[in-house]
Amino acid sequence: MIQDPSKELTLVVYDAPKPPKYLKINKVIVRVLIFLIPVVIILSVAFSLFTSVYLKQKLEMAKSQEPEIILKLREVVSTSENEIEALKKTNSQLIQKISTGQATSTSDEIGNLFNLFSIPLGFEDNRPKENAKLENMSNDILKDKMLFKFDILNNQAGDEKLAGFISIVQYHKDGLSFYPNYDLSLENPNLIFSKGESFVVSRFRPVIAEFKKPKGSVVWYKVFIFSQTGNLIAFKKAGPFTLD
Repeated sequence: MIQDPSKELTLVVYDAPKPPKYLKINKVIVRVLIFLIPVVIILSVAFSLFTSVYLKQKLEMAKSQEPEIILKLREVVSTSENEIEALKKTNSQLIQKISTGQATSTSDEIGNLFNLFSIPLGFEDNRPKENAKLENMSNDILKDKMLFKFDILNNQAGDEKLAGFISIVQYHKDGLSFYPNYDLSLENPNLIFSKGESFVVSRFRPVIAEFKKPKGSVVWYKVFIFSQTGNLIAFKKAGPFTLD
């Protein structure tokens, strides 16, 4: 009589003087273990190699980027040092202004210029120094708005940056418009220089001031450039420009 193949392996374990023991192991488990163990070993070796190569590449990449990181940090430090130096300079100027007190007298020309502005404490007219120049003034009409354009040129010696505030007054048939937009009131009837558009110029900076298109046939402008402490460093009239 032919017997069916056994599904189990029988192992006899001799451990004298103890009686022999019989162990039965499922053949399927044996086959799985024989296949699985080499696969696990191969995958472990492959994973170890991959991890080693990946980490090595990351280390090499980090080493290659190290000079770039250091360079960026140096740029940040340099920028911070320049900002601190600028703040120290501004602080020194403000202290000097406070110690000087309110401006007691101004020329007729300056008085006329400041009909709209509150005169800052210790105000100085620094236009003769010509630290800033205003050039290439133009006026473009786009449907219901107008774009007044010009360039601020840093005319200081050396690499010193020019910083301050820009205020522009547009004159037209119905009165005045301001850039940046500014609402005057009985409580605040004058413009404040520090409410202007802030700027920092290394060499030159284009300015585009947007106004609503007013009624009438012509407009003209007055441009005021103040330092960070409120001194007038540039002033220029532009126009008239036609609205046709």
